[in-house]
Amino acid sequence: MSKLLTILTFLLISCSTADKYELFKINTADNFELLDFEKINDIRTFNKKFWYADSLNDDFVFLATFDFEKQDFSKTSDKVIKLEGFPYPCLALDCNRRYGLKLFVTEDYEIEYDDKRLSSEKELKDLIRKNILNYGQDPSLSDDPQEAATELYLKPGQQLKKLGHILKIIADGYLEIINEKKIETSKSTMELMKEFPLSIHLRENNIPPYVPRTIIVPEDEEIQGELLLDSVALNIK
Repeated sequence: MSKLLTILTFLLISCSTADKYELFKINTADNFELLDFEKINDIRTFNKKFWYADSLNDDFVFLATFDFEKQDFSKTSDKVIKLEGFPYPCLALDCNRRYGLKLFVTEDYEIEYDDKRLSSEKELKDLIRKNILNYGQDPSLSDDPQEAATELYLKPGQQLKKLGHILKIIADGYLEIINEKKIETSKSTMELMKEFPLSIHLRENNIPPYVPRTIIVPEDEEIQGELLLDSVALNIK
């Protein structure tokens, strides 16, 4: 009986002290650079630096050291979140393709999706889940878990270091998928991370607030000039 109690106590202690964010530890062989917010703290600088680095080495990523308990970036943490920008070379088709979930960061660093502000953490987690496990069912989301990127659109003046609480929710939503799949498939964490990678892409939102994202053009009217649709310029003659 005492032996059974000892085993149960050990299991309880192990469960309580287990670090559920262990999979975010720095153990990658990818081509990466630690993100320095003193040098890179806005989307335009981020994209410029990312593009340059990715042009020299394929599959480049920035690693942002992150404290999951404080829900914020930390230079002393041994955990990281991968952040990507535009691929190189960024051809017109590739730059504007839909990689997956498109989220817009508001002025007060909350999230908008499909022109609606998310009201809870659960809504964001559900979207992360829906995108990664979409398998092409919803044409507006990813076709394959390997390409299921979460795109965060920031305006030029917004600071990257203020995204901590958003990235924490995204990471938690991703963890729920991995833990669920471990039970369903009995695969290891590393196997599941390769099958269902977490890809977070930072994008620039350069659509002026007064320009609607959907523009209806009358068929019987001739239009001259330039229209901006989702940051892509279309010349209509």
